[in-house]
Amino acid sequence: MELKSKAGMITALCIAGGLVAWMTLGGNGIISSPHQTQIPQETMVTSTDKAQENKLAYSVQAKTLSAQIIEIHLPLSGQTMANDTLVLSNHYQGKITRLNVEKGDFVTQDQSLLEIDSRTLKSQIEQAKLLIQQRELELDGMKKLNEGNLSSKVNLAQAQTDLASAKANLQSLLVDLEDANLKAPFAGIINTLDVKQGQVLSVGSQVATLVSLNPIKISVNIPQNKIQQIQLGTIGKVQLESGYQAEGTVSFINAMANESSRTVQVEIEVPNPDNKIAAGLTASVDFVLEKQKAHAFSPALLTLDDSGHTAVKIIDIDNKVKIVPVVIVKSERDQVWVKGLPNNVNIITVGQGFVAAGDSVDAHYQN
Repeated sequence: MELKSKAGMITALCIAGGLVAWMTLGGNGIISSPHQTQIPQETMVTSTDKAQENKLAYSVQAKTLSAQIIEIHLPLSGQTMANDTLVLSNHYQGKITRLNVEKGDFVTQDQSLLEIDSRTLKSQIEQAKLLIQQRELELDGMKKLNEGNLSSKVNLAQAQTDLASAKANLQSLLVDLEDANLKAPFAGIINTLDVKQGQVLSVGSQVATLVSLNPIKISVNIPQNKIQQIQLGTIGKVQLESGYQAEGTVSFINAMANESSRTVQVEIEVPNPDNKIAAGLTASVDFVLEKQKAHAFSPALLTLDDSGHTAVKIIDIDNKVKIVPVVIVKSERDQVWVKGLPNNVNIITVGQGFVAAGDSVDAHYQN
């Protein structure tokens, strides 16, 4: 009885072990399902490549920049100049009977500045007029005699010459009368006055210096590489050290460049109706040369490409680094403006020193 019981237990264990082996190893067993999805080998390779690529990508910070319209300025330093300056001299000898101006006075064109005693001159003019009348009568009589063959042609020619001489003498006296009343040739300021009333002047004596300040002129020297952007009529903003501000236009461009300074002298005219702006002042002049699209960023982001040109590192649509050459068009204290980039561009701001052209990056954008 005891032997039978042990044989039954052994038989049961053998059957149970066989069932487990069949389910585990059988082609159609419960553990191995005929519909189980197998992972393609290509998918496994792609996932591995991507994981490896992400592992090799450099982590950088970037920022998206958009182009802006900016004005390109040319700031220069210049000096104010008088529109016209003339030293006035005396052209008729005599005593000053009237001095009509003082130093610093503003005078208009043709305003009388001084008068010289012309009483003798006026008498000479009256005498010259009477002499002309006499010469005309003599000429008329000589013509009648010549018509009757009572006088020679030589006498007729002499009468004509005498009349012409009398007229020339009168004209010379009238010029002296004009010179006896010295007038301002243009509007301006009596900057110096070198005579006094009652003083006797000789021909050629210096009387005064007349300075015209309206418009005032400002002389600036334009670098040769910028002169083609300056034309007659170009507007310049002017500021004096006193804080006074005004606008002027280019009225003159020198045809000869300064070889030593490699500049071209240009004059700007600025309205100065109240003569507030004096000549000889230092003036800051700012020309607006053009407007163009540009990108602004820190100058620390600039680098050099393989050709030695100024460039910047950007990220393309494939998250790869590109080095793009740029041209600096404007520099400020904490940023530069450059041209040569697309309107919208992703620029590397942190980590650009650790990546090269063609590197893949994992970009983190500041904006």
